[in-house]
Amino acid sequence: MRNLVHKFLIDVKFQKIFFQMLKKYSFLILFFLPSIGHSQSLNEQFLESLPDEIRTDLINATSGNELNEMAQTKDYKSFDSKIEKTLENLNGIERFGDEFFKNSPSTFMPINDPAANSGYILDVDDLLLIQLLGDRSEQYEYRIDRSGNISIRDVGFIKVAGLTLADANKLINSTLGEFFVETEAVLALKEVRDINVLVTGYVEKPGFYILSGYSNIFHAIINSGGISENGSFRNINLFRNGQLLKKIDLYRAFIYGETLLDISLRSGDSIVVEPSNNLVPIIGAVNREAIYEFKEGETVSELISYAGGFSSISNPKMQFSLIREDTDSFKVITSEINNDIQLKQNDKIFVKFKEYLRDNYFLSEEEEFINIPVKVNGAVKYPGEYYIRQDQKLSELITQFGGFKDDAYIYGAALFNDKAKSLEEEYNKRLYNDALKSLASIGSLKTIDNVGILSDLLEEFKKISATGRVITEFSSEKIEINPSLDYRLSPGDEIFVPYKKEIIYVFGEVLNPGTHIFHEDIKINEYIDKSGGLNDYADTASIIIVYPNGSSEKVRLRKFSNNNVNLLSGSVIYIPRDLQRVNGIEIGSVMAPIISSLAISLASLNSISNN
Repeated sequence: MRNLVHKFLIDVKFQKIFFQMLKKYSFLILFFLPSIGHSQSLNEQFLESLPDEIRTDLINATSGNELNEMAQTKDYKSFDSKIEKTLENLNGIERFGDEFFKNSPSTFMPINDPAANSGYILDVDDLLLIQLLGDRSEQYEYRIDRSGNISIRDVGFIKVAGLTLADANKLINSTLGEFFVETEAVLALKEVRDINVLVTGYVEKPGFYILSGYSNIFHAIINSGGISENGSFRNINLFRNGQLLKKIDLYRAFIYGETLLDISLRSGDSIVVEPSNNLVPIIGAVNREAIYEFKEGETVSELISYAGGFSSISNPKMQFSLIREDTDSFKVITSEINNDIQLKQNDKIFVKFKEYLRDNYFLSEEEEFINIPVKVNGAVKYPGEYYIRQDQKLSELITQFGGFKDDAYIYGAALFNDKAKSLEEEYNKRLYNDALKSLASIGSLKTIDNVGILSDLLEEFKKISATGRVITEFSSEKIEINPSLDYRLSPGDEIFVPYKKEIIYVFGEVLNPGTHIFHEDIKINEYIDKSGGLNDYADTASIIIVYPNGSSEKVRLRKFSNNNVNLLSGSVIYIPRDLQRVNGIEIGSVMAPIISSLAISLASLNSISNN
């Protein structure tokens, strides 16, 4: 995510580079414009003198290639593309179940505790402790042999492998009753066997593992590093003797606390974790936002229950919206929980908040759903991300973030919009293409040595990053007087409010471009004088003032006039080159808007940055 503070707060080093760049491109470039000549074909020496990227673009422009088409292409954002863009925000949501294995040790072995659960299933190599009470008071240890038997003195073999500890205790007492009167056996597990289990499929480290006989499915999966990114928590198969013994759903343990102790492992067992394709994110007014796995036939209400149900801030009607992806589009289904809907792969669920809360997640067929926050940074009381509803105005958001700090420069506040950015980028592309086509029509320069500087200008212009700044009103008082000034917010808007600095910037065709302390009573010509005055190439009829709010104005500097221009702190004064005083007017007229656009873009960036 872009950090507006980082983006627009620059240091002294940047200012130095900035002014050097402006000197280079507003003076030196225009100095060489008179040397541009006319030609109907591209000069080979001229082409070789250009940087690779500019040369390629120029050749494409002359061949009617993709560059010309690029200037005519518009990126029309459909309702579907807005949904697709919004769904990118789901990337940060974690899959439910991953946290159970995140902090598990790489190797895990249950403690060999003799106090086994009565449901523990006995098998070969378990060591039993049998204590006889009554007429015979004796204690013996018996290890279960390869046949699954123990051999009790004076009684014989008793097969206990495969029985639970409780069932084995009953069988031993029943058998002893046939040989001894008033004698009772108390059975305990003294030592647990080791088992060899195969864990494979979609786990992090498939392979054979030696585990304690106490181990269950959890222990085996933990030893294998946990379920992999594409593995299923709900479709795990346990095979014994080559046959499917049980299908296991770990959600029973994750959500309902079932310990799965009835699924004891035995040597030779195989655990196979199947892949998972049925994942659905649930966000909004639920108790546990996450990506959940569903089984075929499960419904929205079942998955919401996995998410902990509706939170206390959910809509009283328990409404949700479901985005369903088709082959090349999205379908939005809005419903209440009692109108249950079966889930499909790639569905997304949004649960509605109460009306007065952030309702960016809730969608309907009629409205553009808004689940991208507006970011607010700078000199405001509560910076951060704010979720907006459809048709929400800027004045309401100002109230939400608590208003501005005392030293905020409201007039310099900036709002950035993605749509405005796209239009700005398209405009810059067209300017660039027009300049290339003009160069192609001329084809050469009288002085080839000067091409490098001109191509540098085109390269620099091509690198301009559109900001998408929207000129709007941030003053609550002015908005209250004229509600039409209240900007309607869009998803993804970004707001930066600078701190006030009493500074004026002057650059362009002056002897010493730089920064000056702002005074209300100082006129534009005085600031120019402070910068060393105009040079011989200044265009006094086309001076550009860039104001802190992003707006600009072209003014004429008159000798016998007060030149009353309403300058404000943070304004930029740019004096362009007078293109009409040089030869080669054809190329000059084409390059003029590029130079002006480059200068204004840099001036706007500098104005915002230093505020």
